[in-house]
This record gives sequence, structure tokens and C-alpha cells, in this order.
Amino acid sequence: MATLSTPNEDLAARVLREVDYPQRLVGYRMRERLGAIPVSLYSFEEVVHLLGDKCPYVNLQRLEEWIATVTQDSELAVAIARVTQEETNDRDRLSRIGPLMGERLCQCKKAVQS
Repeated sequence: MATLSTPNEDLAARVLREVDYPQRLVGYRMRERLGAIPVSLYSFEEVVHLLGDKCPYVNLQRLEEWIATVTQDSELAVAIARVTQEETNDRDRLSRIGPLMGERLCQCKKAVQS
């Protein structure tokens, strides 16, 4: 897995903020008996938590666009696009994207603590 470069304070602030309703991302928790349970995601951290679920689903094209436009993290958006192209199914894609986004979240939290 490629390591992301250290974010500056501006990027860290954009990644750590909550967004308004129109900018939210919708993901799903997949359950055997209940099916797809929609989840409105208002922050990058909420997306990371969803991806840590036992059976998450996020439209990967929409996630990439959300990262590129809402958080304006072009490096992470490119990394997500690369993973999407390399893997053959969404489960494997999401299992690689989750830790990548978790890495970025940790970097941003460290950047604002400094």
C-alpha cells in the first residue's frame, strides 16, 4: 500500500470538518436479513468508520468524487482510483480503501495537534 504524503493544515482542516446535508455522502451497511441500510455520512471520519463495518458499501466513483471535491484531497482521490482499477471486486476495493482513508485521517489528526 502506498503511503500518503503528510497533509498541510488546510487539507487537515478540510478532512476533519463536518459537511452540510447537500455535501453528505450516502453509504450502506449490508445486512443479511435487513438488506442495505442507508447511512448519511457527514464527515470523513464517519466514512472511515463505515468502511470498518463488517459489510459496508459505498459507490466508489461517488466516494472518489467526494474526496476530490469536498475534502479537495487530490492525492487520496488518485489513490482510490488506482485501487478501484487494480482490484476486481468491491469487497477487495473497500478493504484496501478503508485503511488508506484511515491513514489519512490519522495524519490529519496529528497535523492539527502539532
